[in-house]
Amino acid sequence: MNWRGSQAESRRRYLVKYDAEEVDRYDAWLLQRTREDEDACLADIASAFQFQPGMSVLDVGAGAGTLCRTLALIPGLSLTALEPSPAMRAKLQAKHELQDVVVVDGFCDSDDDRLLFDQAAFDVIVSRQLANGLFDPLAAFRNWRDWLKPGGSVLLIDGLFDRTDWAGRWQEEVDVLPQSACRTMAMVPYLLEQVGFQIESVGLMNATNAMSSATVVRYLVVASKPTSSIRSRFV
Repeated sequence: MNWRGSQAESRRRYLVKYDAEEVDRYDAWLLQRTREDEDACLADIASAFQFQPGMSVLDVGAGAGTLCRTLALIPGLSLTALEPSPAMRAKLQAKHELQDVVVVDGFCDSDDDRLLFDQAAFDVIVSRQLANGLFDPLAAFRNWRDWLKPGGSVLLIDGLFDRTDWAGRWQEEVDVLPQSACRTMAMVPYLLEQVGFQIESVGLMNATNAMSSATVVRYLVVASKPTSSIRSRFV
């Protein structure tokens, strides 16, 4: 047996743990987010990246729509949400402000997941609090690179988590997921570079972290897919 078990078993546990009760608890927190919370997130993003009308955007691991709801405040974006949990997808689709979001069932971090979308389908791929839960970050980032148009961008938001942040039903995952308790902003950009991305910026989300609702220190990584072909080892 693999030292951490199989990806299939990890995915099964994810779907079981995000049952109706857990998703209700998560969504209740989401509904408490204010416009000030949304504006703080947008300000942090705007300091490193400028969205343009007409951009096609994929929110990977969209959950109940936390980041989709924020990005829906930006005019002219075409939003797609990728989320494997049926209960999470139901919560997202029930939100009136997200009715125009295309919702897709699926994970993103195995080679087989690459077939979910066409090559070069999106201008931007975003994620929020997903990187720490990826079973295979390198496979995910390779897929993202394939799904992006040349010159497209990744905006990855995550937190600096400790082992103790993985409590209760989630405690067993801390030694299964490679970035579960990563206390540095260096790992994500390093891994993105390994699959061929160019890092544009790495930094703390100062406006978000200053909000009274902040429960973890969050950071943002912006990376771009080169416009020209690069070495075959990234394919």
